[in-house]
Amino acid sequence: MISIQRAVRDFGLRPGFDLVDVKKCGLPVFRLTVEAITLRRQNLPTIQEFILKSLIIEYATAFEIAAMLGLPSKHVEESLTRLMIEQLVSETTDPLGEIRYRLTDLGRERLESGQSRPQDETLVFDYDLLFQAPVKLTGAQVETSKEARQDGTVLLPPATLDPPDLRTLPLNTLGQAVRRIGGKEFEKQILGLRRTLRSQMMFRPAIGLLFRNRLSGDLELGLVVDDKLSERHEIEFSRSGGLKKAGFIKGSWSEDTGRTKLFLGPSAWAKVADEQAEAIQSKLKELAKERTELVEMHERKRRSRAKLKGHHLQTVDDIDRQIVIVKAQLDALPLRAISPSELGILLRDVLDQTENELILSIDDVDHEGISRQIVGQLGKLVEHAAVEIKTNHPIDPMPRGEKGKFEPGVQLWSIANLNRRLTLSKRGSELHGLSILVKDRKLAIIAAGPIFKSADRRPHFRIQTAYVTNDFDIIGHLRQKLENGASVVV
Repeated sequence: MISIQRAVRDFGLRPGFDLVDVKKCGLPVFRLTVEAITLRRQNLPTIQEFILKSLIIEYATAFEIAAMLGLPSKHVEESLTRLMIEQLVSETTDPLGEIRYRLTDLGRERLESGQSRPQDETLVFDYDLLFQAPVKLTGAQVETSKEARQDGTVLLPPATLDPPDLRTLPLNTLGQAVRRIGGKEFEKQILGLRRTLRSQMMFRPAIGLLFRNRLSGDLELGLVVDDKLSERHEIEFSRSGGLKKAGFIKGSWSEDTGRTKLFLGPSAWAKVADEQAEAIQSKLKELAKERTELVEMHERKRRSRAKLKGHHLQTVDDIDRQIVIVKAQLDALPLRAISPSELGILLRDVLDQTENELILSIDDVDHEGISRQIVGQLGKLVEHAAVEIKTNHPIDPMPRGEKGKFEPGVQLWSIANLNRRLTLSKRGSELHGLSILVKDRKLAIIAAGPIFKSADRRPHFRIQTAYVTNDFDIIGHLRQKLENGASVVV
């Protein structure tokens, strides 16, 4: 399965929509073990097959057949006896009194199609609960609910928790989905299904891209399955009402956006340029695709014959220069919404690239959201830059957990006492629910909710609202509001 980053890069743009969350998903699948009646083809023994084939030409005696096949007459006579019992050959007497054998119609049919016998057999196959149909999956394409939850996967709710009625399954195509050791094809005919012996809920890994329509506010869940955007899975999941199930999606775009708009003010909010950003991001996506293809073409040219060496190709540097220009156009937009994945990239860049000053205004220092790595990066940052962390409540320097447990608040307090470039302060209550980050007076991020995400005990989709700005006036306005509502603690 492709990574979340690649899924966002390849499929994260949808005209007229904002990407509001990205999560690993599990598509519900039943693994069924059933008792079935199958028709198995049994090939004739080689000697019997050749005897029947020799009789296609003409009637023959046992001696003539043995001579034709180069076998002892005894073996041929024994096989002829078995073939006569099964009515595949018959005997007749010629005018000279010799017994000759001929091929019966049943023998001709058996020779052409083989021997078939119904038998009871246990079959295992997967049943896609979105498609409501059997599906052929390999072992790597499914995982148990325990395995999925360990990876923070959102398990998509099925329309029903009951296994399918065996009477509704298509017997003519079911054989294509039967699981076989070593991936071999199932070649038998399924005549019927007696009963279900076992049913186990499994999940097929996918990437879920949650989009919000800018005009209507409706939500759509794009599903990347087997490295491709599966419109069929998206349609079936939407049709089953999965998006509307309680607790599946949390958060409110209108509430979060309203809180952000109120904080920024009408003059700054009027500069939102989401449609222009979408057009520029589409251009960046096209250039990235062109660059990948061009690199592959250069590699093929390098390996080609000498007469192709002179074939002119655009240089990769040319496309790189175009990408730099288009990225500058994106950065020049005064205010735009950003996806959760872009927010994560910007946060990493801020922690790595801040030169002089970083202001971080958040609700609280969450021990799950602010990891040991983030605290370490902040510790390195204060060696050359001023860092101020503003929270709703003063950071408590007293350990609360077990001895040796990592507590970011305690660590940050220690760093602040050792290095005066780190300042811990309390912010105003009117900022509750907002996270603001200002880097070097050149870039600012405003997000509704925590900017550092903690791992959810029960993963779910959450509508995430965040904006980025490089506008000098907006950044100055943000700094002023943050300074007016803060009191220094350390």
